[in-house]
Amino acid sequence: MKIEFLYSKATGRAAAAEEALRLALEATDPAIEVIYTEVDGSEDARDKKFLGSPSIRVNGIDVEYGDREPDEYQAGTRYYNTPEGWKPYPHARLIANTILELQAREAKK
Repeated sequence: MKIEFLYSKATGRAAAAEEALRLALEATDPAIEVIYTEVDGSEDARDKKFLGSPSIRVNGIDVEYGDREPDEYQAGTRYYNTPEGWKPYPHARLIANTILELQAREAKK
């Protein structure tokens, strides 16, 4: 299993998003590899199917959209619906749930 943390060159790697990812890994599996990928502009966003900064994928699956990823890509800031309202980073629970769901899928194989 691997996690890809995609972020825009313009916005950088937000500390709150990295903290949410750290908490999710701590709660699930701290040994999971995290790959950081910088996205540079709208053309690169389209090529990488980037949904905005930050985007976190677990084994290629977006933590918010799952298998129903939209076809619209952009290099700007992305907002997530969290228990505290709309935030420019995902809640740690959203990331952890995706990890656990995909681990369960793999265990069934």
